[in-house]
Amino acid sequence: MNGQAADAVRGPAIGLMVTAGIGAVFQLIGLVLNIAGTGMGAMAGGNDGMVNMFSGGIGILTSLIGIAVAGFIIYGAMLMQKLQKHGMAMAAAIAAMIPCISPCCILGLPIGIWAIVVLVKPEVKAAFVG
Repeated sequence: MNGQAADAVRGPAIGLMVTAGIGAVFQLIGLVLNIAGTGMGAMAGGNDGMVNMFSGGIGILTSLIGIAVAGFIIYGAMLMQKLQKHGMAMAAAIAAMIPCISPCCILGLPIGIWAIVVLVKPEVKAAFVG
């Protein structure tokens, strides 16, 4: 039974890790660019108010939040793969689907849905410890 559950969660867990990893790389690039002063505001010529909102200090803060969310998703996916802490695995799948919070929401939405579909299966849920 646990072998089947482990096989079932392997794909979505790896998908969540890849999604979060890609998002973390983009967030790190954004962080470096904002620290260097060459973030979105500088690239847009400094005229666009919405772009300027995500530059400088706000850009640094949003990048740090994105990196933290990516770390949380990776942690939850690792727990999912080990069949530990069902609630944390579910929270990571949900976080991956939230636009503007997920580090890579284009990938996060389908992979998060896939993870939730697998996680709510009774046989998978029963295999989790904690």
